[in-house]
Amino acid sequence: MKSNFWKVWGMPIVIGILSGIGLISALTGDDIWDAISWLTLGFPVVVGFWFLRKGWA
Repeated sequence: MKSNFWKVWGMPIVIGILSGIGLISALTGDDIWDAISWLTLGFPVVVGFWFLRKGWA
């Protein structure tokens, strides 16, 4: 029997790791770190809107 672990938990793990990186970079750095924090903290928003749009269609 094949495990569904990564199908179920893959994206939440990626979102959690990116959010952690974004929060740490926003709190500790400037310049390029600000850009990294914007990108990594914006990723969950983009994914949320993508799934919301997918659900409406």
